[in-house]
Amino acid sequence: MRMNHVRSEINNLAGVVKKLVENYDVDFMEYDERYRSVESSFVNRKNSAQANQDFDLMYGINKEEREFTDPQKNLKSLAQFQNELMLVKHVALIESMIVNLFWCLTKMLQHSKYEMEYFSEEMNFSDSFEAASKINELTNGMMRLKKYKFWYLYETMKTIRNVVAHGDPLFVMTHRRVEKFNSKIDLIQLSSEKNECVYTKSMYPSKIHPTYDSKSKWYCCLKSDLRGLVQLNEMCLEFVEDVRSSYISYGGSNDMSTHEIYGCLSIHSQRR
Repeated sequence: MRMNHVRSEINNLAGVVKKLVENYDVDFMEYDERYRSVESSFVNRKNSAQANQDFDLMYGINKEEREFTDPQKNLKSLAQFQNELMLVKHVALIESMIVNLFWCLTKMLQHSKYEMEYFSEEMNFSDSFEAASKINELTNGMMRLKKYKFWYLYETMKTIRNVVAHGDPLFVMTHRRVEKFNSKIDLIQLSSEKNECVYTKSMYPSKIHPTYDSKSKWYCCLKSDLRGLVQLNEMCLEFVEDVRSSYISYGGSNDMSTHEIYGCLSIHSQRR
């Protein structure tokens, strides 16, 4: 996907994210106020039923209470799902941009070996990590994407994407990586520390008493708070702008024509 289109798509997603957050806040506040208005009544009724050991009544009260609490739980589940979808979408856009940039450079520099190896009709090349390495090579180190501050975040996002895109909400990550990622994009929720004991891990996959050691591995999921999407969108857009600026600088310093430079930003890859 061409770089200008990726930039436009991520810009458009910023408006979507803003609306998602606004709607979530309004709905959650409504459900929260609705429950708080009757919360004390449920507490008193349950205390009375408990004192009288009326368990049938207790069951009925709990069932009635869930009518007030379930909408909040469902809303949180929906928010987590939206976080998954938006992360997958952003990763796909960045991935496509990197691979297409590699294709463009291969074409412009007439690198027939790479064109045959990666972009022949039989190939469906999509490895953005490999593409980034080749971009660095083709530009003689002027576009070292893996040295950008965003790359660490992108590696983490790719790990998450590869799991949640296949329907599994849980992924494994070190505590240190989660903390570092969340300091920039607050999206990951620690669930439980993974049991690394070779004797009991199959029986007890999680540790009862977590260590919180920086190297400890954790089962994680994405949070049910949508505000992290704002940071995700901003960081992705910043990366696209940085790559675009670096590419234009590279083209200008290597005597590429304006048509060549801006053509790569605008055209679709012709790969099959």
